[in-house]
Amino acid sequence: MSAARSLLLALLWLPLAVQAAPAFDAPPERSTDGGFTLSWEAAGAVALEQAAGPDHGDARIIYEGHDTSTVVSGLPDGEYRFRLRASDADDWSDTATVRVEHHSLARAFGFFVLGGVVFLVLIVAILRGRPRG
Repeated sequence: MSAARSLLLALLWLPLAVQAAPAFDAPPERSTDGGFTLSWEAAGAVALEQAAGPDHGDARIIYEGHDTSTVVSGLPDGEYRFRLRASDADDWSDTATVRVEHHSLARAFGFFVLGGVVFLVLIVAILRGRPRG
């Protein structure tokens, strides 16, 4: 009876002892401003690693802790790879890849010129609609 009870207790405690590996929640595939949010599911503390190369040879830890998301910003154009690891584990999660492609300079100047034209039209409309006394 004692062996059966021990086996039953072991089976009941097994799901609590085995924690699922951390995994990303729908990471973005592309960023046009060099910033984005990465979120994940994890049972405990994690380490988040960032790399530019596919072999993670240039990898660096950019976050460690119990949060389930972090904001990554200030990245120049390029392809970046991220992976997670539970703080008490050796294995890394699947890699999430994000491509950063900023808007072209011509497009940015186009929006700047368009904003200037709208501003001037608004000033002219205000001055023409002003009551004269």
